[in-house]
Amino acid sequence: MIYNKTFTLSPSPESNAAWDSMFPSKYKCVGFVKHPQISPQFSGVAVFHELHCVNILRIGYYAALDGSLEDMQHVHDHNKRPDPHHLRHCFDYLRQALMCAADTNLEPVDLELGGVTGWRFERKCRDFEAVKKWAEANRHWPGELSE
Repeated sequence: MIYNKTFTLSPSPESNAAWDSMFPSKYKCVGFVKHPQISPQFSGVAVFHELHCVNILRIGYYAALDGSLEDMQHVHDHNKRPDPHHLRHCFDYLRQALMCAADTNLEPVDLELGGVTGWRFERKCRDFEAVKKWAEANRHWPGELSE
């Protein structure tokens, strides 16, 4: 893993575009799918819910820093509105998702830091791009026409 500052920046056209690129579709159905065998019911792919939560926590963090969190409660797009209930949901959802996945990759200790950074070590990962491609191929939102 290599640190990518773009994903840590305050909301801006550049950082928002980077976050938007993580999702399988620019349409309303970001990560929602339907598949005859795997998911005959309308479902969301967990990794995209998890990424949505990290992004909304980023938005909420910067809104709290600059004092605009209260102003953002009027944003109509649920995906961009860091209301307190939404943020609390994401904290606990991510806590449980991390515990469920229980990543066992070993991170070398940086003795000067007195801990780990999580950067610059080889990691065994799932193929995120394949998951994203599958979700795009099976995307679904009620009332949306398939392309």
